[in-house]
Amino acid sequence: MAIAFILFFIIAIIPARAAAQGDMDSFSGEADRLAYEILELRARLRTAEAERSTLLDELSKLDAAISASEAEIDELAVELEECREAYGMSLRSMYKRGDVSELEVILGAREIEEVWEDTAYFDRILKSEVDSLGLLEEKITELDMKRRELRDRRAKRERMAESLDTESMERRIAELQDRLSEVDAGIRAMNGGGPARRQPATQAPEQGWAVPAPGELLQRVPAMPPLSDFDRSGIVYAGYTTSYGEDFHGNSTASGVTYNMYDFTCAHRTLPFGTWLLVTFRGNQTIVQVNDRGPFVPGRVLDLSFGSAQSIGLDGVQWTEFEILVPRGG
Repeated sequence: MAIAFILFFIIAIIPARAAAQGDMDSFSGEADRLAYEILELRARLRTAEAERSTLLDELSKLDAAISASEAEIDELAVELEECREAYGMSLRSMYKRGDVSELEVILGAREIEEVWEDTAYFDRILKSEVDSLGLLEEKITELDMKRRELRDRRAKRERMAESLDTESMERRIAELQDRLSEVDAGIRAMNGGGPARRQPATQAPEQGWAVPAPGELLQRVPAMPPLSDFDRSGIVYAGYTTSYGEDFHGNSTASGVTYNMYDFTCAHRTLPFGTWLLVTFRGNQTIVQVNDRGPFVPGRVLDLSFGSAQSIGLDGVQWTEFEILVPRGG
């Protein structure tokens, strides 16, 4: 009886846990997609605002080029029709001369373009007909090319006009942020509410904290510094971020500082040691100092210490945005 109960428990619980994990993975995947799209839209918005006059000038030039292309196509269409009429007259001339065999082949073709594909008969047509047919082919080819150019220019104009529509981008960002908040709420609910994620502190993290000089590398950053002790540079990066912890705890970092998995530090491949970063993940933020090199996995740009990653709820490989901060001390 006990065995049957255990089997029933396993059969009932395992699928439920698998389903819950599937829901969690689905939520996490959607959150990553939403965060990436928000960052992409913000980048486009910044570009549109910074380069608006240049883009408007390019748009004006593109409109002029489209108008010119349309006029050229209209002229070519008229020329093509004239060539067709001339070719028709050439056929009538062949009939009058009695060139019946060549005429039968030409009139039997479904499309005028088929005529010049049959070189055996093409060679038998008199020179005047060859010249007339060649001109007709040239006009058709030129017209097709101009139509392709016009399609490309119209598509480019549509993309450019879209890139200048900042109001639509702002509305879309707001919609995505609302949905991201809903997804985050779903993730927190699945985690049983979970601990509150910490925002940047507004008070000194510990007694004796002193704002470091710009570029000063600290031996320890045991608590998150207050954002009020820094100036924001406006230099923002973004990319896939991971964390590292116990396997490296107590080892020496590339800067020579001993790695403490609970400190607020990070590894970056190129930023100078002592650089401070404001890392944002799904609306949550932490402040860390670069004291190590990495990550060395292609496609990843930042490695957070275990403690700083936990403070913003980052687990696994996630997309973050991080801005360089400048200490106000020194």
